[in-house]
Amino acid sequence: MNEKEERVLKEIIVYIKNNNIMPTRRYLQKKLNYKSINSITRYINSLEKQNYLVRNEDGKLTLSKYYLNYQNNFKSINIINEKNTVINLIMDKKKKYLAYKINNNYFNDAGIIKKDVLIIEEKSELKTNDIGLFIIDKKYRIMKYDYKDGFYVLRDNEEILLNRVKILGKVIMVERKLWEIPKVLAVIHIIRSWT
Repeated sequence: MNEKEERVLKEIIVYIKNNNIMPTRRYLQKKLNYKSINSITRYINSLEKQNYLVRNEDGKLTLSKYYLNYQNNFKSINIINEKNTVINLIMDKKKKYLAYKINNNYFNDAGIIKKDVLIIEEKSELKTNDIGLFIIDKKYRIMKYDYKDGFYVLRDNEEILLNRVKILGKVIMVERKLWEIPKVLAVIHIIRSWT
């Protein structure tokens, strides 16, 4: 699902929760500020192909039972280093998460590249070589973790005193969107888990 399809699906979910029926394409067009209804139709058709939407016995579109089973775990997670930006994923509602967008190539060797969005489980326990999100000197930092003799030894072997470090959590997943085909929107979601 790409970002535009996600916006349409999110608006459909809100509308169904409030009205118990599927919104019209015209409503979605106006609500999401599209000039053409054709765009809405294209996104709805794609959502149907991906089984987020299905046709009921009357041939009308609605949210799929498969999706309804999982929508309670649909979370909007704030990307902490990008103002007013969220990522929507199906995650455990009982846990708390943060998202952090990578803006350099520092972790290429770990398979993390620039523009990846890291999903961090808050207050999760870190073990040696886990990648975590830290606050160091009032700045967010993604680093590999190690703990030796009262010091955190992070990726670049920089020793940092305990009282200067706050551990926010462990990176559990990477969300990657690739835009590689000219003039055609191509979005691929790659999930990588560390467990």
